[in-house]
Amino acid sequence: MSDELRERLLALERELAGGGGEEYERILAPQAVVIVPGATMDKVQTVAAMQESEGWDEFELEGARLLEITADSAALVYTFQGRRGETTYRAALTSVYARQDDHWHLVLHQQTPLPT
Repeated sequence: MSDELRERLLALERELAGGGGEEYERILAPQAVVIVPGATMDKVQTVAAMQESEGWDEFELEGARLLEITADSAALVYTFQGRRGETTYRAALTSVYARQDDHWHLVLHQQTPLPT
């Protein structure tokens, strides 16, 4: 199941990276915490921030590793690189998912900026 689960969670990460508030509202668990440079946000704050975000012009997710925690929880660790206009952002990301009602929901997301 590892490869299948890794691809399933990567698909959710791509959906979030390419989406906006609507995707975050659907995929984040009610108790979700999102840690980005300069902020720690709950689900409501994250959805509001993403509704205001301009989004990425392009992005890549590389080197994804899956850590299965239990049958209903897993962490995905990867490198993100995105471009918005002339600005490039590169970071190590960790996303922890839990399966609830047969759907995977993001419960914790953390970003550590890397040199570009």
